[in-house]
Amino acid sequence: MKLKIVSSVLYATTAFALWSFWDALLGMTDEPLTHYQHWKLLSLLMTGTALFLAACILTLFSMRIGTISGLVAAVLSWPYLAVGMPAIPWSKIISVLPYANWKYLFIAILALLIVSAYLVNRLTRGGNDRNPCNIGLKLTVTFLYAASIVVATLWREIWEWLFRLRYGT
Repeated sequence: MKLKIVSSVLYATTAFALWSFWDALLGMTDEPLTHYQHWKLLSLLMTGTALFLAACILTLFSMRIGTISGLVAAVLSWPYLAVGMPAIPWSKIISVLPYANWKYLFIAILALLIVSAYLVNRLTRGGNDRNPCNIGLKLTVTFLYAASIVVATLWREIWEWLFRLRYGT
């Protein structure tokens, strides 16, 4: 059951990161979806986000169906993010990260990369990861990863909330 929770949290975190990316992207303008240059790839990304959310729920019932749904979601999500990867200045990422306007893209790529590595691991092991060794550590690391993705995505809103809480404005 703990392995199902780990998988479910990974899929939910990835769905949240992808949703935050396309919410920020579509929230910047009132233009329709077809206005974007790669709108068909963006539609695939939205479908992948919905499938990650479905995988989050399905994996609690069946690991096999959850893994297949997660794999399809990852395959559908990568094309749009691969097109957006050149927009990130990878050689200066540490120095410009606090001032970046592509923060959501970077977090979405990071979350998708981590869940893709997890899915490859699940597929190469054939789904036989029933070894209870270090499952507590896996669960702890998964929740820390999920919390860090949420905080990284919402850090400006968190600071504004803390400021309002402290100064009452």
